[in-house]
Amino acid sequence: MTNTKNRTYEKMIQRISLAFMVAAGGVIGSLPVFNGKDADAKVVKVKNDILETAFAQNISQVCDVGTKERHWQYIVIHHSASEKGNATRFDTYHRKHRGWEHGLAYHFVIGNGSLSGDGEIEVGNRWKEQIHGAHTANMDCNKVGIGICLVGDFENGGVPTGNQFDSLIRLTRYLSWKYDIPLSNIILHSQVHQKGTACPGKNFPLDEFKTSLIQIASNEISPARKS
Repeated sequence: MTNTKNRTYEKMIQRISLAFMVAAGGVIGSLPVFNGKDADAKVVKVKNDILETAFAQNISQVCDVGTKERHWQYIVIHHSASEKGNATRFDTYHRKHRGWEHGLAYHFVIGNGSLSGDGEIEVGNRWKEQIHGAHTANMDCNKVGIGICLVGDFENGGVPTGNQFDSLIRLTRYLSWKYDIPLSNIILHSQVHQKGTACPGKNFPLDEFKTSLIQIASNEISPARKS
């Protein structure tokens, strides 16, 4: 039994090592972000060991919906391109100025402390009702892509706050596990096939984002972490 477990760990560690090599080459590999059924326990473990955030929300509760879930295949990261904002303000703008019936284009908004908490994850109606997004100009992507927007302008000098980044990692990590979304399908808005956009801006810490996701996956399946 012990030998079987060891072989399982060895295979999983080999997959993680391969993912590190791929990431080092500038490409996100196709490895799922993490495995495991006890998502809530893992969220707490990661918060205590790796990620410290003022808004340690229960991610599984945040993401819980009371309707049939869509078959999500991508996670798309955005910035608001504004220094201030929150889900309510963006929802109002999208309804009044864009004429979108379902309002807020994104499924989640992560605050920067301006009009919502620093690192606070706000849930949009599109997520609660499992409706397609309106966060890219590619409708095929909107139908299967979860849109996450960080409040801030990361193209013109701004950067995500530490709490925002931590919350983004926790949220992305949970959603990728729940919907079996591989790392290769966690993308920036600028990587969607559509008319050119710089979103989420040149100052978004892409390398750190990718590395954090891979490190968490590595830590969670490491035998040392389970001892």
